[in-house]
Amino acid sequence: MRKQAVLFALTFVLALFPGSARARVSFEALQQDGYGMVELVRPEPNTLMVKATINGRKARLIVDTGWSDEGITIKPNYGKVLNSPIRAVKGFGLSASGRSVGSFQEGEADSVIMGNVIMRNVPIIFGALGSLQLSYSRSNVQADGFIGSGFLRTCSAIIDLHNLRLYLRPPGTGRRAVISSAMKGQGLAEVPFSIVDSHCFVDVEVNGVAGSMFVDTGASLAEVDEHFAKLMKARAYSSRVVMVDAAGVETPTKLTQLRSFKIGGVEVRAPDLRIGQLAFYQLTHGEVVGLLGMDILGKNGTIIDFGQKKLYFYPYF
Repeated sequence: MRKQAVLFALTFVLALFPGSARARVSFEALQQDGYGMVELVRPEPNTLMVKATINGRKARLIVDTGWSDEGITIKPNYGKVLNSPIRAVKGFGLSASGRSVGSFQEGEADSVIMGNVIMRNVPIIFGALGSLQLSYSRSNVQADGFIGSGFLRTCSAIIDLHNLRLYLRPPGTGRRAVISSAMKGQGLAEVPFSIVDSHCFVDVEVNGVAGSMFVDTGASLAEVDEHFAKLMKARAYSSRVVMVDAAGVETPTKLTQLRSFKIGGVEVRAPDLRIGQLAFYQLTHGEVVGLLGMDILGKNGTIIDFGQKKLYFYPYF
């Protein structure tokens, strides 16, 4: 069914952002166009999570735009609540370290409820999730699985990091929203991102050196590959920061102070950047240089619009 775009009225409330008073965006009007709203919770400062009910069973799901699955990916025991036929998943993919994520099966949930959103016949992929097996991850986050970029795109999702809310439009319902004019009218920069095989990429410049990064809300800290760090003439210093990828592989990393960081040519606030070994840097011949994580996306109040494939955030002056 052809999806129509619609302009809608947005309301704004005043909120204090670092350095100046700016308008905080409210997307409540989206509900008139078939979108439902889900509260985002943060079990850790840079982790986004939603509460869901899958065929009557409760689940806690990390909102991870770096996870490319088309449905909901969850622990093996949730396969028991599915009534649909179960089949094996082939070629599920590699983690940032280059390790296999694991073997999975898939089925379909009759219903998935998140906030006031009810979805039917939702693809469910289940199997052992390495990143959720570590003891500190289990105790701090207590997640059961992930919703990734494929699911978010199917639902024309808008992730609102201003107010910690997720807006979803069940497939085949309502109208796809167009928020560009309203966002730019409030002084937010607009930057397009691309989606290839459910992977989200955006152009960046780090210390003046251009590249592309995964838009990854599942990464608590942004990171670049060590080879790219040499190109941007980074001075690395040792840290206790460890990267844990989707396969559960722990990799030591270093940090570097930045001179500048731009997303789509727009300067943003950025903390010290993590440097590590990222398998996809070699696989993409240096085109994809790292992960754009929550320490940058959250700090700049980013709004991620999957319907129009746009990022919105306040420029850093």
